[in-house]
Amino acid sequence: MANIFPGGGTKVYFTKGLKVDIAALVQHCTGLALTKSLRKMGNVVHVFKTIAAALEEDEVEGQWTQRRKEIEKEARRRVADFQVIVAFSQQHLTSSGLQNATKHALLSESSQRLLWLYHECLPDLVAEARFEVGKLVLTLTEDSLVSLSGHADQGRSPLQIVKQLHVLRLLNASDQFTWSGKIGR
Repeated sequence: MANIFPGGGTKVYFTKGLKVDIAALVQHCTGLALTKSLRKMGNVVHVFKTIAAALEEDEVEGQWTQRRKEIEKEARRRVADFQVIVAFSQQHLTSSGLQNATKHALLSESSQRLLWLYHECLPDLVAEARFEVGKLVLTLTEDSLVSLSGHADQGRSPLQIVKQLHVLRLLNASDQFTWSGKIGR
């Protein structure tokens, strides 16, 4: 676990770092650290699943399966609660003006990436939280997005496109979202 997540008190630091709303750089760096840790965890879990499948291990009692479950359990203790991630994403859901367009774009993309990675790497943690993934569809259809150059919607900025990709990945993987449902504002 020390190779996947930074050591000692990471849950507290991740939580405090994402909740600080006056220091965008702290939020961004915390988001990056958590993202890198979750991606590394996802890679390790994938390798463990591949090895377990190659060895035709029992899903319940196989050694590689047990180690994978231990990693997932320990990761839950080390990451910020999913509600903190939801609050972080809602804080940066809408544009906050021309002067802060770059800051908003970076934090918004980071928050959407974290939502997706939590869903990918820690689905049990996401399932325990009250989070309506369908509300993210509204971020795909925003009419008044501001590009990084500061001009009104001359096209989507690269970060906005990546953010939308995260939302689509999350919607596609979620069993709580129905594509035929109506979306209210």
